[in-house]
Amino acid sequence: MVLPRVSHGMERMPLEEALDRGLLKVSVTATDDAAAAVHAQVRNISGAAVHTAIPAGWVFTSMDEGIQDLIVVRDELIDLAAGATRTVACRAFCTQGPLRGPGDGDPYRAGGRGAPGLVAVARAIAAGVYEDDVAQSAVWVMSDGYSIAGMGAMDSSTTDTLRMVVSRLSGQPPPRYAMRFRQEHGRMCTGEAESVQRAFEIDVPGGAVMNAVVLNAQGRVMHVLYRHHVLEPGRHPLRFEVPVLGWPPGRYAIHAWTLAAAGVHRLPFLL
Repeated sequence: MVLPRVSHGMERMPLEEALDRGLLKVSVTATDDAAAAVHAQVRNISGAAVHTAIPAGWVFTSMDEGIQDLIVVRDELIDLAAGATRTVACRAFCTQGPLRGPGDGDPYRAGGRGAPGLVAVARAIAAGVYEDDVAQSAVWVMSDGYSIAGMGAMDSSTTDTLRMVVSRLSGQPPPRYAMRFRQEHGRMCTGEAESVQRAFEIDVPGGAVMNAVVLNAQGRVMHVLYRHHVLEPGRHPLRFEVPVLGWPPGRYAIHAWTLAAAGVHRLPFLL
């Protein structure tokens, strides 16, 4: 990553170099500020000005092993005169879903750059404007291997840009369905699927009776969504929600059909 230049063509010093050389002292605490996850107090303890930055992809490590580390997703430029101190509010997200989330005032270490995949997703988040829940899900895909469906289904919005980046980085296909994860006391996110949601439209010019079930890879019916559901003539936007908590990992598919037309609409998903 190339950081912006400061005056007179001088490059900003990488934060890790400033820390390694003992030029800065950094104290970090979590915050309940809605616009930032951490406050980093940076003090210049050298005898000269320091021009650096907390870059997107920097990970602050928790002093409590039961609390998640935090990855910064926005560059924070820092210019400090000799002896000066500045407090920087950093937008950051958790990197270990199964652990507890931080509370206001929880202490963190100065940390360092994250793994390449985490840095890449942090840079992608920094490059756009994304809702916090989508950005957090994107981080967990890279840090914990969670399903990309936690980011929600592709929907032709600007969020698809981030979904495509995460798809490329993780190797998971772009999400065609959404997934909600199970919550558990003492854990921020288990990564275990609780439900799968899939949008679907069906056109029945003359009206029809529709059925929809979920089958596993062996053809066993796992859940009935609709049985003899009457549809009036027209185009119908539907939203299927499948409760999948406790289902074994594997391939599944929603099968939807009407008595008015041959063929079955097959909507696959993976657990």
